[in-house]
Amino acid sequence: MNAKNCAYSIKTSRVKEPDFPYHGQTLTCTTEVVEFVKSLQSADIEKMIVLYTDAQNALICIQVISGSVAQAVVFPREVLRHALLVNASGMILVHNHPSGSLRPSDADINLTRAIKDVSKTLDILLHDHFIIAGDTGRFFSFREEGMLY
Repeated sequence: MNAKNCAYSIKTSRVKEPDFPYHGQTLTCTTEVVEFVKSLQSADIEKMIVLYTDAQNALICIQVISGSVAQAVVFPREVLRHALLVNASGMILVHNHPSGSLRPSDADINLTRAIKDVSKTLDILLHDHFIIAGDTGRFFSFREEGMLY
């Protein structure tokens, strides 16, 4: 069978993430986002949470990407593919540093820049990227630090 005779089907299904329950919740400020993802504070591995929103900033989908003690491997292509599949208007990236460090790594900065550049082309707004510093209760916001421009 050659490629000309193939048909492709993409199916998605929604499942609720037990650590991040939501029911069309709207996130309107930094405090609400940090409170929503507070379970990341106690995680002993690095995780990236992508919060996908509609045009009114209501949560429509959450993607959880687990990593290891030192990193969560995140591919911009997969984040944006997921955004397109759920018809997202916006995204908020959140990941934790189990070490307690607030400083974004070069990889964190490059990932944020790559996702921001491509999402802008696709008319999907990257609202912010937060780093949660272990169980310290502290966080870093790329937007508040002027790193999303």
